[in-house]
Amino acid sequence: MNRHIQTIFCDDIRHEIGGKLSYIGVYSGRLIVSQFPVTLPKLCLALNVITSSSEPFRSLSLSVLKNEETLAHPVLDEAQLTEACEAAVTANADVASPLPVLIASFLFVFSPFIIEGPCLLRVRAETESEELQGIALRIEQAPPEVVHADE
Repeated sequence: MNRHIQTIFCDDIRHEIGGKLSYIGVYSGRLIVSQFPVTLPKLCLALNVITSSSEPFRSLSLSVLKNEETLAHPVLDEAQLTEACEAAVTANADVASPLPVLIASFLFVFSPFIIEGPCLLRVRAETESEELQGIALRIEQAPPEVVHADE
């Protein structure tokens, strides 16, 4: 299993009964706004950094970036990682499944979220041995409406 990052950018994250999370208004790679600048009431990021249980993280430094601006930069040492990682044997674990995984989960809420112009939101994770990259969110302006002469 390769180490990797899962990212979910959305409008809201709600904590439900039974420990579930609901992601409201999930973005699929792009967030389109009518004009810049714009202020969103809230922008949320659910982030999972995943490794196999046979290769636990010894260090982890996260960066949430808007273009080159750092929005968040948590750094975890080995003790904090042990606490953050759930020994999450995947729900479909059986004899044929790969090794159990360790998942370090993080929730980020940016409120309000001010967007001055087109940008790219991305996540980087520095571990003791490599840099991991999550799927980014591209923020763009909608094209102007085309007005036809016959309308």
